[in-house]
Amino acid sequence: MEDKGKIGTILVRAPNWIGDAVICLPALECLKGRYPRARITVLAKSRVIPVFENNPDLDGIIEYDDKGRHGGLKGRFRLRGEVRKRGFDMAVLFQNAFDAAFIAFISGIPERVGYARDLRTRLLTRPVIVTEEVKKRHQAHYYLNIVRELGGQCAEKPMPRLYVSEKEGAWALRFLEDNSIGSTPVIGAAPGASYGPAKRWTAEGFASVLSRLSARYGAVPLIFGGRDDAQACAEVSGRIKTRHIDLCGMTNLRESIALLRRLKVFITNDSGPMHLSAALGTPTVAVFGSTSPQLTGPLGEKTAVVTAGMECSPCFERVCRYGHYGCLTSIGADTVAEKAEALLNGQGDG
Repeated sequence: MEDKGKIGTILVRAPNWIGDAVICLPALECLKGRYPRARITVLAKSRVIPVFENNPDLDGIIEYDDKGRHGGLKGRFRLRGEVRKRGFDMAVLFQNAFDAAFIAFISGIPERVGYARDLRTRLLTRPVIVTEEVKKRHQAHYYLNIVRELGGQCAEKPMPRLYVSEKEGAWALRFLEDNSIGSTPVIGAAPGASYGPAKRWTAEGFASVLSRLSARYGAVPLIFGGRDDAQACAEVSGRIKTRHIDLCGMTNLRESIALLRRLKVFITNDSGPMHLSAALGTPTVAVFGSTSPQLTGPLGEKTAVVTAGMECSPCFERVCRYGHYGCLTSIGADTVAEKAEALLNGQGDG
C-alpha cells in the first residue's frame, strides 16, 4: 500500500448517469477520508456535473465533453493534455468503461485504480476484482469497494449527500413565491424514467396519489422531469384537477435539486430524481418494477419502497417481455399514498 502522504492530487472518473453519480457520493466522501490532504477533482460528463457542485470533498470539476471538443480519438488526446497538465498522482475510476482507463493511462497518471473489466486490466496499476459478493449488494458498495481496496474506512450504511448553496435555496423560495405558493406546502413527483417503460408506474397512479395528498395536506403538487419525460409528465398533469405546476423541461438540474429539497414528500420511479431526493433528505416513496430496490433503492433516512412482489420481478428488462407490466400496474395508488403519509408522519424504510 502506498504512503498516502505522497498522494497529493486525485482524479475521479464519475459515472455517466445521474442516479449512479449520486450513488457514488459515499465512495467519494470515503476517498477524501482516506486521503484528507489530497486535492480531488472529478472528471464528469456535463449531465452529471450538477451532482458534484458545492461538494466540500472536491477541489475541482473537469467537464468531459465527449460529444464536442473531446469527441473521437483526437478529442481524447485533447482531453489528455488538459488532464496531464494537472499532474494527478492517482486516478480512481468509478466509471466502468474501457475509455475511463484509457484516458487515465494516456494522461500519464501513475496510479490507476478501478475494476478489472471491459478489457482494461492492463491499463490499470491496481485492478480491482468484481466479486460475486459485491454484485449482490447495493450499488453504493460497488463504488465503496474500490476505496476499501485503497484502505479506506467506509461506512457500512452509505448515505449520499447533496449540497444546496444559499443562493440556490433563495432561488427556490423566490420561485415558489413568484408562483404564489411561498407559504403553501409543496409535494412532488417524477413520473419519468430514462431506462424504459418497465420502470414507469402508471400516470393514473401518480395523479391519484398527488391529488389525495394535495387534498389532505393542502399542498400544491410539482411535477418534475426533463425534456425526454414530457409525455409522462403531461399524462399525469392532465389527470390532476386541482392546482399544480408541471415543471417538465422548465428547470435545470441544480434548480430541480433546490426545489426537491423543499418538498414535504416525493413520489418517484427508480430514477435519477429518486436518488437526488433521497440524498437531500426529502421524504421519498419509490415505486419499483423491473429493477431491484436491494441493488439500486433510495439511500436515505426518510425513504420507502413499493413493489408488487411478482415472481418475474426483478427482470431488469427495459420492456416487459410478457407485455403486461404487471409489476407496475398491480400497484395501487392507495398503497403508495399510505407509504407517503407514513413518511409524513415520521415513519420510513430508510
